[in-house]
Amino acid sequence: MASPSPHRSSILNLFKEGVLPVDIIKRLGVPSKTVYGLISRFKKFGTFLDRRGRGRKATVVTPDRIKAVKERIRRIAHRSIRKMARGMKISRRSLGRIVKDKLKLTCYRVRKAAILSEATTKKRLERSKKLLQRTRNNEHLVTVFSDEKLFTVQADFSPKNHRVLAETSEEAFANGKTIHQGSHPASVMIFGAVCADGKSPLLFVDQGVKTNKEVYISRF
Repeated sequence: MASPSPHRSSILNLFKEGVLPVDIIKRLGVPSKTVYGLISRFKKFGTFLDRRGRGRKATVVTPDRIKAVKERIRRIAHRSIRKMARGMKISRRSLGRIVKDKLKLTCYRVRKAAILSEATTKKRLERSKKLLQRTRNNEHLVTVFSDEKLFTVQADFSPKNHRVLAETSEEAFANGKTIHQGSHPASVMIFGAVCADGKSPLLFVDQGVKTNKEVYISRF
């Protein structure tokens, strides 16, 4: 469907003022077909706006298909848009338009979370309330933000993204296709902490040493 002329309002305003169609064509520099078509529509319908239902009818994003997509997502919310589009034999772009524009859905990334028992959840809630109360009364301890990282001598790689380009399998093997890993490689753990009063030096934890709160406090 062709886009409407940007001179619609100007053409009809001039026509209402009594300007002849020939003069409108010369003044605005628009095709005669556009001018006479708008004037004819205005005389017939009393408006220059498009009639309802004008234009090409939707063949993919239909109410039935929107309902089918909604039902599939309701059954399994983890569906892939690409696989669902292939299964319904429509383009991924059309299906994405249905999900975003028609169903008003947003794609969220799945995240990992620890499974907490009812007892653990209750205990954490009680501790959080006590900590909040002590913070309000300025009775809280120094808040320390800490983290540790384990470094090993083994090469770190992702089987999904690590690739080797070669002409043959033997050449790929020679260029590092296989990365050997041991069961208990040599490693070192580094610990660091920071609070309002400053930060601790990096602590290299020896192998086999328990990194509990007593060790942390004694090494500051």
